[in-house]
Amino acid sequence: MVRVVGYQPFVTPQMTPAVKRLLIATIVGFVVQLVGDRATGGRFTLYFGLSRWGMAHLFWWQPATYALLHGGAFHILINMLGLFFLGPETERALGTRRFVILYVASAVLGGLGWLLLSRGGICIGASAAFFGIVGAFAALFPRRLITLFIMLVIPVTLPAWMLAVGLAVVELVYLLAGDGNIAYAAHLAGMAAGYFYVGFLLQGGVPAWVPRLGAYLRSRRHRGAPSAGGRESEARLDRILDKIANQGIGSLTRAERDFLDRMSRGRRPR
Repeated sequence: MVRVVGYQPFVTPQMTPAVKRLLIATIVGFVVQLVGDRATGGRFTLYFGLSRWGMAHLFWWQPATYALLHGGAFHILINMLGLFFLGPETERALGTRRFVILYVASAVLGGLGWLLLSRGGICIGASAAFFGIVGAFAALFPRRLITLFIMLVIPVTLPAWMLAVGLAVVELVYLLAGDGNIAYAAHLAGMAAGYFYVGFLLQGGVPAWVPRLGAYLRSRRHRGAPSAGGRESEARLDRILDKIANQGIGSLTRAERDFLDRMSRGRRPR
């Protein structure tokens, strides 16, 4: 189980549109899988899970549909808990459309990574998509504290960036050890897709100023009344923050990103 805490006390995440639909779609997909496998003697998973055999037979839908299938109730529970706790804040930061792109791209690229490095078998589960959210969350909120409940009992709190790095190291170790029961290659490829999508392709390096901006906004509480130039800068900052809330960080122009970077460092724009 995962929960997110930060500069404010933790509250249960408020459901966002894409997260809600993805939860429903995945649960429905799992139910359909159970019914389909019972009706076809397991062939449903063979056709809609991801495999080299399926790709050789041109089952082009498999890199997308495999993320809707799971290996059991615990498998889907873990992935959906991760989506529920980390997904909403990531979606609010990116915007719904970009969040869906992140989720699907992480699943697809994770599946392709598994195809390249696996020894065969069938890959199922939304784990690559979830790891993509972990990578994106670490890029957006590197210092945000996340509490993990190891074995659902033991709490461990650490920054998002440390969680991402720790998970990547563990996954890499198991991948190199040759444990074929879990799709470690898919997890790593999905996490990389999420991180680079947010950190480079979408934002052009914006994640570096996110924690500094938070520190700047908090420091404003301790300053006196702003000058006319300061009020103008604050008004522009408010407009940009409103834009982020409504359209996601990726909607910012280069000039707006530069302005936020200067403000987060405590410098007035020239």
